[in-house]
Amino acid sequence: MNAPIQTRPDRSKFIGGSDVAAILGISPWKTPLQLWQDKTTPAMPENNDPARQRIFDRGHRMEPYVVDLLSAESGLKIARRNARYIDPEYAFLAAEIDAEAETGENIEIKTVSPFKAADWGELGTDSIPVYYTAQAQHGMMIKGAAVCVFGVLIGGDDFRVYRVERDDEVISAIRSAEVKFWREHVETLQPPPPLDAEDVARLFPRDMGTAVEATTEALIAINELRVLNAEVGEIERRIDGCKESIKRAMGDAARLTLNGKDLATWKSQSAKRFDQRAFQAAHADLFEQFIKTTESRVLRIK
Repeated sequence: MNAPIQTRPDRSKFIGGSDVAAILGISPWKTPLQLWQDKTTPAMPENNDPARQRIFDRGHRMEPYVVDLLSAESGLKIARRNARYIDPEYAFLAAEIDAEAETGENIEIKTVSPFKAADWGELGTDSIPVYYTAQAQHGMMIKGAAVCVFGVLIGGDDFRVYRVERDDEVISAIRSAEVKFWREHVETLQPPPPLDAEDVARLFPRDMGTAVEATTEALIAINELRVLNAEVGEIERRIDGCKESIKRAMGDAARLTLNGKDLATWKSQSAKRFDQRAFQAAHADLFEQFIKTTESRVLRIK
């Protein structure tokens, strides 16, 4: 078994358990490209999600309590907490284990929103979200453990225990994917392919003023988009026509009914909005102090 490391290095220098799901493309929070940005340009503020960081920080503060709860309810005796391990073959593979039992099990602690309770299956099994399974297998790979026990606190009072056993076939696949990601993308600074529109915007945030010849794929997409735009325009016109017919039928009535049951409402309402033009006219100097310039790319089909 690897010896634990006490120092906490820069996370951009290694792949950890929380990175595995992103590399495999199964993370609900991060794509491979976003992880690549974290590893290659970690100082970029847009890489950080403050809301998610607050959730992470709250969960981290709860860890000692949940570890003690797990120990009390499962009988596992805790030998070590928050130890870090480095892979003996690849220094860029590491894992921080939330806790370890005297009998050798890795222990992972999760605090979960009640809205996510359905993602966790039968107690005592390995029926947990696949992205946490990947994290567990990564940790067992690095430390050499045979079992990972999850202590999961859902909400404030629903405590559950799950057990994931080592799967060497899965670990082999994870290891290959991690090494490939590091060698082909992080070390070379070559980004992985984008998975969605947000990835594309991150990868190509601004134009270079140049032109590129259309590929067959691009031509197909442009032709399909033209057809779809025409269909959307027709649908929007039909929607507007239906709304006009309903409004004419209602006149000054607030509700349109059938046998006493509401079919539609058209009620007066008021809203307070900031009058930017009036403020600029009255306080031009102050207005200029709070102007923020943003940059984005707009796609227009000719």
